[in-house]
Amino acid sequence: MPRILIIILLVVVLCLGASIGYFNAMPVTFYYLFGSVQIPLIGLILGVFSIAVLLTLGLTMTRVFSLKSQIRQLRRKLHDNETELRNLRNLPVEADKK
Repeated sequence: MPRILIIILLVVVLCLGASIGYFNAMPVTFYYLFGSVQIPLIGLILGVFSIAVLLTLGLTMTRVFSLKSQIRQLRRKLHDNETELRNLRNLPVEADKK
């Protein structure tokens, strides 16, 4: 049942995207730093959206990789501390000599 709902939702989103693309097909002039170009409005919208997604993914992945590195370091420290604790527990107990 959830698979059918996902498929229906995907079809609805694709239909909405197609209708937005159809109604925004008029050409617009896009001025950028080195000149200008005429492209369909939907192309400009999709291009800006794609750039935003790529920048967001790039920033997110740098944060994810730094956190994974930190997790690796902490796991290594935990392993070392557990090994040291195990070794200390296995040491023979010496009685105090008075």
